[in-house]
Amino acid sequence: MSNVITGLFGNTSKATLAIYRLEALGVKDSEISIVANDSYTKDDFAVDEGTKAAEGGILGAASGGVLAAIVGGFTAVGTVATGGAGLLVAGPLVAALAAGGAGAAAGGAVGAIVGAFIPEHEIKYYEDAIKEGSVLIGVKYTSDNKDDIKEALENAGAENVSTA
Repeated sequence: MSNVITGLFGNTSKATLAIYRLEALGVKDSEISIVANDSYTKDDFAVDEGTKAAEGGILGAASGGVLAAIVGGFTAVGTVATGGAGLLVAGPLVAALAAGGAGAAAGGAVGAIVGAFIPEHEIKYYEDAIKEGSVLIGVKYTSDNKDDIKEALENAGAENVSTA
């Protein structure tokens, strides 16, 4: 996946906020992928519309349709494929893994999955962060929306934003 901006989030609330902000920008669910460890469930990404989780009124305008589509598409990549750490993966990355055989990629390590988004020299950092509970969001961008996507991820609380 080239032309991808990633954001690493310390919890699902921030990741959810990022997805709502991306939705408000017009980013489609087919352009967003999520990688998280299997300690999370689909319910962990739900946002109660009565909360202030979506700062700036984004949630009021966003139906959550993109979030529902992405999280509804979570695929568990089990311990055989990831070398010991189960993952939840959603978005276009799932198709890439299926086409390449998730278990075959670089010995099946989490790093092989993360490596679809991240420059090689940063893979270990992201791999460790995901194992410890961080959530990685990858967004396919065009030259028209690159800066807006990066800003949305940063404003939602991304700990690290990278462009591949």
